[in-house]
Amino acid sequence: MRQQPLFLFFALLLFLPSASAQDIHFTQYNLSPMTLNPANAGRFEGTVRIGGIYRSQWSSVINNPYSTPSVWVDAPIIRGFRSKDWVGVGLMLYQDRAGSAGLTHGAFKFGATYHLALGKKGNTVLSVGGHYGGEQRRIDINRLQFADGFNNQGEYVPALSMDNGRVLGSANYNDIDVGAVFFSKLNKALDVHVGFSIYHFTRPNYSLIGSGSAPGPTPGPQQGFARLPRRYVTHGQFNLALNDRLSLSPTFLFQTMEGNDEIVVQGMAGYLFNEEKNITLRAGLGYRLSDAVNVLLGAKIKDLTIGAAYDINISDLTIVSNYRGGFEIAANYIVKIYKPTVVKPKVLCPRF
Repeated sequence: MRQQPLFLFFALLLFLPSASAQDIHFTQYNLSPMTLNPANAGRFEGTVRIGGIYRSQWSSVINNPYSTPSVWVDAPIIRGFRSKDWVGVGLMLYQDRAGSAGLTHGAFKFGATYHLALGKKGNTVLSVGGHYGGEQRRIDINRLQFADGFNNQGEYVPALSMDNGRVLGSANYNDIDVGAVFFSKLNKALDVHVGFSIYHFTRPNYSLIGSGSAPGPTPGPQQGFARLPRRYVTHGQFNLALNDRLSLSPTFLFQTMEGNDEIVVQGMAGYLFNEEKNITLRAGLGYRLSDAVNVLLGAKIKDLTIGAAYDINISDLTIVSNYRGGFEIAANYIVKIYKPTVVKPKVLCPRF
């Protein structure tokens, strides 16, 4: 019967560390710069960067899987206090949704970053920034059913459950994220960047469980108290040009949230397929410790970067997932609007 493996699936979700800390995350974390580190806002060469990423997880197991779209736009806007410094800003929107009751976590955040150029040539940059915005957790309370609400005939009667009316439909709160990224171009063939960020820095209250009764003419449950734990993220990437056509980009990610850790290592190889049209094809593999193997594909066509990833589940959930995990697609495009250089012609008059 299908009910037994489904029950086991949800039981494992509660006890597996990598799954119980379900905050927003992506396999292609480097193609989602604003959810990786707030200090990434405006950290590129160009006028405006527009991007998006979509993740679907556990569609092979449950009817209402995790669905996580995110879009963003960022830009370097003004010069900093020094000639080689600059300030970047960005807007980010994401929504994570799962379950038959539509448990949703959404956010709309604005970020700003100061990029401090180090050294005479400015080949090393320290970026420090943050996000601020509103987040919301909500659930369709009309779809919730509790075990003590079923009568002897197997019919669900909401009034029978002691938990009926205790769950709130939504919880809204403001949130702050902070981060820093260190970038250095070591030589013509190698550059490196490492970063650290803290999400939910102020640990806002977000409880969907009511506690007591709210005052007023229509009393009802008021929001309980549950502080959102901070999520700490450390990440890095190395870009190495092996020759004129081949490149290698190993990356790593470590994040922890209330004692639940996620460790990811990946390696992407790039091949310059068409030098005239500036087309580079990419492929690679990754490993999320004790959870999944990542298959990565992508391409860079001038200022457009696209990618796709699939997670092959290898955790204890394989008994119900049959090795099928999450799927992602991502893209970002850098718009470059520069004033064309005006060259004044010079007329040379020969002397006789």
